[in-house]
Amino acid sequence: MKMINMGPITDKTFIPRPIKISLDDVLYPERIKIIMGAKAPKFLYLIGNIELLKPQSIGFCGSRKASLKGIETAKDCAEQAANNHIIVISGNATGVDIEAHFNSLKAGGSTIIVIPEGIDHFKIKNELKSVWDWQRILIISQFEPNDPWKAFRAMTRNQLIIALSRVMIVIEAGEKGGTMNAGMETLKMGLPLFVAEYEDMTHDAKGNKILLGLGAQRLAKSKITHRANMQHVIEQVQTDVGIQHALRQGKLF
Repeated sequence: MKMINMGPITDKTFIPRPIKISLDDVLYPERIKIIMGAKAPKFLYLIGNIELLKPQSIGFCGSRKASLKGIETAKDCAEQAANNHIIVISGNATGVDIEAHFNSLKAGGSTIIVIPEGIDHFKIKNELKSVWDWQRILIISQFEPNDPWKAFRAMTRNQLIIALSRVMIVIEAGEKGGTMNAGMETLKMGLPLFVAEYEDMTHDAKGNKILLGLGAQRLAKSKITHRANMQHVIEQVQTDVGIQHALRQGKLF
């Protein structure tokens, strides 16, 4: 695998230096240009294994204060993704994001962490240190290196997660907020969106019902395996129906 400025990968405190790529760089993902069009970030800052930009991937989005059921669902889906050699992409936030990153790595998979601030602010979170492996991780920022976290940057970051992902999964969405916004943007672009459906939706998952009513696909538990039924998710990742739609429609934003 091709690495960027790698150091001793056994040192969990070590953070390699980032590289900067522009729209016309050969490393810049073509799918971002296709899906985001004129809104594609002019520059990306990367740390880690750049080969992770190429394979199949699933984006995860969910509440920072996810219920136990939500956390278990994120864990289950991330494990299944890893077992099917699918990269997990999320935003490094507390709750669903961290669960997705952690359980993909724990299961031997890879993950892309898209951060809502400049790359100079990146630090490995304590929750991920035990499974950290620079060979299976890529950090991405679309912001200037010193830019601090801001709520609007988190929203903007979600658009990049969507563009990088072949399928998006919403675990728990409130009626308002970043997760709901990410789900709405995915539907707006005509890209595959799967939303967890529980027997008893919690207060924090009221947005799930809304997104399902707007055309999102159900992600429910299999009565046979008692795990999230990821069959259709994986099929749509493999066929990459989202990029086919984008190519037919032209620039989406």
